[in-house]
Amino acid sequence: LQVLVPQPRTVALLFQPVLLRCDFQVSSPGPAPIVTWKYKSFCPDSPGASRDSPGGTWDSPGEAANACPDSARTVRIVATKQGEQVTLGDFYLGRAVTIRGGAELSLGPAAWGDSGLYVCTVTSTSDLQGNNEGVAELVVLGET
Repeated sequence: LQVLVPQPRTVALLFQPVLLRCDFQVSSPGPAPIVTWKYKSFCPDSPGASRDSPGGTWDSPGEAANACPDSARTVRIVATKQGEQVTLGDFYLGRAVTIRGGAELSLGPAAWGDSGLYVCTVTSTSDLQGNNEGVAELVVLGET
């Protein structure tokens, strides 16, 4: 199993549609994998963090995802997909959020609270080897 987030950093304008890509390959055929997108807020008081750079001075979103424990931030399930069935997390019910294609997260119009880290996890019962996770950073900007 190999998961890749081709655009690890995305900057979006408030109220504009957002698409976070997550690509994966499984090495052996089997049942449809389960794709889960999880939201993690940025770490509170990240070194170098400011309103202009909420993620701080991390070299990669993956590094930022491990910069503080999950207990120090907001963590929630955005959506899960198995086959064609998409289930939204409670916080996202009523929003135009879905998982398209294999594992692309469509957030619809970006909202203020959407800035943060998004973890794409792919679980396959037929392929347990490799990297099953990718991290994308999203920063939502208002009009300047």
